[in-house]
Amino acid sequence: MMETIVLKEYDQLHIRAKRDAGNHTVTLEDALALQRIVMEDEPVFKWGYKKLTAQHWVGTISLKGLNIEILPKLYGHVSTDSLRIVLMRMITVSHQAPAVREMPGMAWMRKDSLIEMLIGTYLGVLETYVKEGLQHSYQTVSQNINRVKGKILFGKQFSRNVLDPAKFWCSYSKFTADNDVNRFMKVCLHQMDILTRDSQNKRRIKYLLPAFDRISLISKEQALARPIVFHSANHRAAEAYRYGLLFLKNIFSTLSAGNTAISMMLFNMNELYELFIYRVAKIVYGSHTAYQMRGNYLLARDTDGRKYVGLRPDIAIKTATGELDIIDTKWKIPKRFAKESDAYQMNAYSSSIQNVGRVFLLYPHVENQDMVGDYHFAGLGGRTRTLKIRTVNLLDVLDWKKFIRDFKDIFV
Repeated sequence: MMETIVLKEYDQLHIRAKRDAGNHTVTLEDALALQRIVMEDEPVFKWGYKKLTAQHWVGTISLKGLNIEILPKLYGHVSTDSLRIVLMRMITVSHQAPAVREMPGMAWMRKDSLIEMLIGTYLGVLETYVKEGLQHSYQTVSQNINRVKGKILFGKQFSRNVLDPAKFWCSYSKFTADNDVNRFMKVCLHQMDILTRDSQNKRRIKYLLPAFDRISLISKEQALARPIVFHSANHRAAEAYRYGLLFLKNIFSTLSAGNTAISMMLFNMNELYELFIYRVAKIVYGSHTAYQMRGNYLLARDTDGRKYVGLRPDIAIKTATGELDIIDTKWKIPKRFAKESDAYQMNAYSSSIQNVGRVFLLYPHVENQDMVGDYHFAGLGGRTRTLKIRTVNLLDVLDWKKFIRDFKDIFV
């Protein structure tokens, strides 16, 4: 039987002789396996005296008989279900096209794990795609057939059919559903069928699989190695493909720690928050929004003008006046005020990037809202340089339209 431990960022796991999921307790063998998980050269859990402390990675980790789910830490008392939905929607927006305006329906989100929520969301989109009919396309087929069709492949004809002149190796175009798009959908279904433990998801997969009976089954690696370009002829499959790609690329990278097999899907909350805010800004401000804008530097050498110390703000928005609003996201909860290093960084953006109008520090919602307000850097030459400190309440993503309205108000 699979046990589940649900943690928030920086929560602790206790190390004891016996596993006790209800009290966040794991065995030494579990702890040693978890301690070996390193993402981007950082440990996912920090080792302490008879404990492990989760860091800023969220998602799921599966050991033998144990599933550990790590959710983001938001201000106030927030239910586990709400945290899962917030995280799922952040992941969804961050990894989908910036034109996404509607979130998956709440019925799809009522699952007891992040994995099941992602699978349920994919299945809902795929059901719509299948109902409208599988996408067909012309594929080049090479076959040994009884009559000439298309063109004869003379190399194969002479090497394979010398003793059977009634056969012809031909290459021709065939209008078929057995194409890269549908092969990708099928491998996603098979992978999800292996992983899901949710009875509703199991039933939906069982219902969908017969639609792909005549589609070739390829491996996960083959599916990821064949990126699909969408255009007017195959755009119907684009949304299902994006959800499937999110699943295949991020879910269950498997490693082995000693005798323990580990499967996981983990996201860096610093990066996820930054990318999420960019995607939302892209939805609101469209092509006026730039991500990690390059080409600006803090220093230039006097002798030859060579530039040093690149400046790459998280998000830049071009306003109606032609000036830039610079937004820097910070996934942290300041105790009293913004960190000095954050203020120095914003000062560098304000003074060294051309056409900057305002700079924003954007934190998640915090208890101490006293720091939220308008400030200015001590200017030289009479120029006032504005710093605005704001917070965004991520719980509002549960009401997507309200979240978008409130997001716009931050930058008025």
